[in-house]
Amino acid sequence: MPDAGSIQKKMNQIQSSDSISNLFGQLVSGKKGYKAVIEVAKPLPKCECGQLLEGNEKFCPECGRALSSPKSK
Repeated sequence: MPDAGSIQKKMNQIQSSDSISNLFGQLVSGKKGYKAVIEVAKPLPKCECGQLLEGNEKFCPECGRALSSPKSK
């Protein structure tokens, strides 16, 4: 089974091809010149113990480890 990175690469190749991209855009939207946008999912944060996190926790709900705060922009 292909991983998400290889699928994203293939989709980028398909989108960079103008004829295929235009045809796909017309198929999806019914309009000429439409270019579909593919969103890339952000990976979910994990604690060192392996527990999946939502990203706003200060402590891991599974092991109680203090988590580093998200970097503010």
